[in-house]
Amino acid sequence: MRVGYKYRANLANETGKRRDTDSLIKGELYAPKMKDLNDPFEGSVDLPLSQEQEHWVTPLLQESYSAGVYSMSKQKEGEDFPCNELLWAHYANSHKGFCIEYDLDKLDTCITSIIDYRIDVEYQENKPTISSDDSIEVKIKKAFSTKSLAWAYENEFRLIFSLSGVKKISFDAIRAIYFGLNMPLAERNAIVNGLKDKGIEFYQIERVGKDYKLSASKLLFDYTHEIVNIEKQPTVTNYIIWYQSPNKDKSSIEDFVQKIRKDLGSQSNLTLIDDVKALPIMVNYKPRANMTIEEIEIQAKHWIGYSSFDAPECVWMHPERI
Repeated sequence: MRVGYKYRANLANETGKRRDTDSLIKGELYAPKMKDLNDPFEGSVDLPLSQEQEHWVTPLLQESYSAGVYSMSKQKEGEDFPCNELLWAHYANSHKGFCIEYDLDKLDTCITSIIDYRIDVEYQENKPTISSDDSIEVKIKKAFSTKSLAWAYENEFRLIFSLSGVKKISFDAIRAIYFGLNMPLAERNAIVNGLKDKGIEFYQIERVGKDYKLSASKLLFDYTHEIVNIEKQPTVTNYIIWYQSPNKDKSSIEDFVQKIRKDLGSQSNLTLIDDVKALPIMVNYKPRANMTIEEIEIQAKHWIGYSSFDAPECVWMHPERI
């Protein structure tokens, strides 16, 4: 199976509407004109200047002006999720957006508009030269899918349509949605709720320990938990909660806190741990200078986060877990 990734910035317009989310939920993709792409050298080729070549040069220029281009990043060997840091930064609004994973074989048959060409982009030092001896396929390939070496990190695959604009697709072509590290919970929920019952899986991008690596955790929306300690004060109640869900990213924790606060009330301090062996350390909380090395390590590993009564909408994630 061939896989393609489409990174989306999910920026809001002047009315607050997020076009990328809206298009995704509607089952649409947008193929812009080549002149509207972000590479100023798109379509740069050397053409013959003699008048006798006008019969094919002019139509080629006209086609390149009206055609629509839908670009994706091909999955590289050894990849099993969209993990390109530069693509997340450049096309997904510094991880505030999301990434669509397409089944490219299904995408071929799930788009209502006719796909004129399916092209792997080639990267080279100089712009290509088109000659009269080139076949029409070669002419199109040189004009629509040759870029400078600076863009090679994109590993791009393109669908070329005769006309630019919105194209309808079937949700069968979408395998998964990956949410960026910094995507707000409300925007994540808008996509999850908009695509429920579509057979699409959802993943959250996370950092791997202290390494320069990303991981992807499948979202299960399972917030199994147990309240393991309650301390009632005159104005606030302190809860220690054993959080047992495998999803421990910040957005999932925020989602959990919002849900549980509906039962516990806003005048609550919530301490979240993911292993009960951290319970006595949190109950008998003391300055780090008075803790053993073992206690420090257990706290650092298993204290997930904290939400206070005076800022109930916020979740403080334990910094040693980030």
